[in-house]
Amino acid sequence: MDAADPWVTQKDGYYYFTATLNPDQGLSIWRSRTLTNLDHGDKKLIWSAPPTGPTSHGIWAPELHFLQNHWYLYFTATDGPDNHHRMFVAEAKTNDPLGPYNDPIRLDPELDHYAIDGSVLTMPDGRLYCLYTTGSLWIAPMTTPMHVNGSQRIEICHATEPWERGWVEAPEELQHKGKIFLTYSAGHSGTPNYALGLLTLTGTDPLNAANWTKTKNPVFTPYFGWDGAVYCVGHNGFATSPDGTENWIIYHAKDWRTDERKDQGFNGRTTRMQRFTWNKDGSPHFGHPIPTGIAIPAPSGE
Repeated sequence: MDAADPWVTQKDGYYYFTATLNPDQGLSIWRSRTLTNLDHGDKKLIWSAPPTGPTSHGIWAPELHFLQNHWYLYFTATDGPDNHHRMFVAEAKTNDPLGPYNDPIRLDPELDHYAIDGSVLTMPDGRLYCLYTTGSLWIAPMTTPMHVNGSQRIEICHATEPWERGWVEAPEELQHKGKIFLTYSAGHSGTPNYALGLLTLTGTDPLNAANWTKTKNPVFTPYFGWDGAVYCVGHNGFATSPDGTENWIIYHAKDWRTDERKDQGFNGRTTRMQRFTWNKDGSPHFGHPIPTGIAIPAPSGE
């Protein structure tokens, strides 16, 4: 499907999908019983952007989270200029993720600085942390799902490796057998070398930058093989198969075509998904992005 910055969450037998779909129109949520039917499921515009103001344009990277028995929709928006992008959150008025929603508010009003790709890390004990990027990755504790404690913002990762190309973004949590990971996207979202990196929480305090260990090499990279080519690989989410036995990564990417060598912009990104497994040390093994047209088994339980 034609969509960038994909996000999937699942609850009570449904998958809910959102993405950067209509950057100047609003936010939509799609619902389906299966992962493979998301593009043909229920689709609803749940919030319309106003004609002017801080949430009127550049609506990027929405994420739907069910936290403390409520639904919250996090996203980034601006009044026009890119450097005016800030993070926002809207709470559902009922227990229905398809809305209606209250008007969005600033997630961290004290952070009057470019900030995008807001997400939430939920620790095993229930503590909530806001994750976001300014070009480096930051974390801050949340007093509620709608409020960030800005006095404790900590930078946990910045670009240090050549493959990161001076920019990291889109932090996303992934937990497995007691280990906590953050995937992140490195480089520019419209370029061939966009790829996923990995951080591992090696201590107990996520606000201690020294407790986040970076994997030196990327963990999910562009692919050029006999069966096709895929680039611009990143900005992902995660889900499990309907029967809970498989792990799937949802991400955006592009197919390599000759004309795109000249156009390495944001257009043309599509949402893809594929199964991933785990290494012996408990870290994720994503393999390589599978080119368009290559058949793969449907998620188990569909």
